Amino acid sequence: MLKKILLGLVVVVVAAAGLLFWRASSKLSATVEAPLPPIRAAADPQALARGEHIFRSTCYDCHVQDSSGRAVGGVMTDLPKPFGPITSANLTSHPTAGIGSLSDEQIARAVRFGVNRSNQRLIIMPVFGMSDEDLAAVIAFLRSGSPLFTPDERVQPRPQLTPLGKFAMGMGLAPVPTWPASGIKAPPKGATAEYGAYLANEVYVCAECHTPGVDGAKARGPDAFKGGFKFVDTPQGGIYSTNITFHEKGVGSYTLPEFSRMLRDGITRDGFALRAPMVRLRGLDDVDTEAIYLFLQSVPKSDSTLPEDAAPRVKAETQGGPEVLFTQLGCALCHGEGAKYRAMLKQSVGKSPEEVARWIRNPESILPGTQMPTYAHLLDEPQAAALAAWVQQQASTIP
Repeated sequence: MLKKILLGLVVVVVAAAGLLFWRASSKLSATVEAPLPPIRAAADPQALARGEHIFRSTCYDCHVQDSSGRAVGGVMTDLPKPFGPITSANLTSHPTAGIGSLSDEQIARAVRFGVNRSNQRLIIMPVFGMSDEDLAAVIAFLRSGSPLFTPDERVQPRPQLTPLGKFAMGMGLAPVPTWPASGIKAPPKGATAEYGAYLANEVYVCAECHTPGVDGAKARGPDAFKGGFKFVDTPQGGIYSTNITFHEKGVGSYTLPEFSRMLRDGITRDGFALRAPMVRLRGLDDVDTEAIYLFLQSVPKSDSTLPEDAAPRVKAETQGGPEVLFTQLGCALCHGEGAKYRAMLKQSVGKSPEEVARWIRNPESILPGTQMPTYAHLLDEPQAAALAAWVQQQASTIP
């Protein structure tokens, strides 16, 4: 009798699991309805600059996955590998492989509602409740003819999820947003928590990374901003997002200037370089920075800390040689063997070590908007020169 009961329980559990898996898979492949926002690309230079800032801050890291310098998409190496190859879309102006044949309205729908040209959900892309004005600015930059969008014929498939990935992503897929197709306005620009909430939630979607789990609604949930989402494993441990609430275990001890340096230059108050995939918000002005600062102060505080298997943060040691610095500063995550921007090191070949050292210390002075951290806070000129020479030697061996 006991064996029959246990067997029956096993059958029920297996059937329930199968039903949940079917439901999750069906959500991923289903066609959905979403309106086409009547939003067209902005035309004025100020809007174009705004669109470029938003793209480089929010979209670049996902859609530029190799050293080509183009937004051609590809497998995102900084997402959990057990889910299978998760691929971002080709955003170049190629008419079929990219978005060249899409209307402005179709692009606006993808950004605002997360729905592609085939009326299916964009599984890993956040949805953006940004204003009509900001959305028009982003579309303007996509249409700008920037080298980022030079036509590229590589076709990116939908994510090739494992069973675990299908279950997790399908069960976590949030419904299509119910906000209006058009008419969304940003709060008045100012150093207010309200404007900061708009920037953090609708433009930079900070909680998408700084919240644990894969639930599509997590950014609006009780765990928002407490950190703990695992990106990748390294030999030193996992790379997790951090707690950015204003608890003392988060960013509660940050002054506004320290907070600003962290967002713009990628250096924490304690002198650590922020590691990929954290982006640098290079184009933030003082008003935007203070607004985000005030908003995060209003978020419920969390005492969450990084898990025990987290890779330790390591400061650049004065006595460290260039190979050690390359790892300690986080350079290897982007430019090490097998990393997505490894080939970019070849750009240093043929330049003087002094020029490369200037790039390492203050890349933003050479290429405004770059995602490279500003290492002048951590490296003196002799250290930067030694690292530059070592990088050039490494670059000379790259095919």
